[in-house]
Amino acid sequence: MIGRLVRRLAGPFEPALASAYRGFFFNIEAFADRIAALGRPQQVVEIGCGEGALACALLPRLPAARYVGIDISPRVGRLFQGSTERAQFIHGDATQLLSHLRARADLVLVCDVMHHADEAAREALWSVAAQLVEPLQGRLVLKEWVRNRTPIYHLGYLSDRYITGDRVRYQTRDHWLREATQRGWGLRDEWSLKPWTANHALVLAPPSAQAV
Repeated sequence: MIGRLVRRLAGPFEPALASAYRGFFFNIEAFADRIAALGRPQQVVEIGCGEGALACALLPRLPAARYVGIDISPRVGRLFQGSTERAQFIHGDATQLLSHLRARADLVLVCDVMHHADEAAREALWSVAAQLVEPLQGRLVLKEWVRNRTPIYHLGYLSDRYITGDRVRYQTRDHWLREATQRGWGLRDEWSLKPWTANHALVLAPPSAQAV
């Protein structure tokens, strides 16, 4: 697709180009600040971690955390620039984490992943996240580019559809919250993220915590 061709042509400038392109739509450093303010997790899992951008921003803010990222792309973690002593990247689907992790995760991150998944894949992802997260104090942070009426939302859609070549299914904030609560997750906080209101995150407590 167009985006992959441009990145190949960028050569050694690819990390800077990717960062600038992403930064126009989403301030990942500010997002990492919000996540770090939730507490000091020991185990962080990111489902759909891509090439490692969020891990780069987050790990310096969480010096005690161990991080595992997984993605179906063979390029998983390729642009990660940080210590690999605390970070591990796995090529595979999220279900593989169920046998990989020795203990539940304090924090599970799903950042701009759901809109790439069909209904069956989303159902599987919700199920895996519930099995991964620590049942009482653990949190799931679900970040999405949410559908609204702003021009930037439509620009983001066009970017994903025609520049990166992805088939996307953007939904509203209310849609994602409804999907979560229907599966037993409880809303603990939510953030509108810089620089555009189409960036929205839900901080969710697992279904097991709702029964306590």
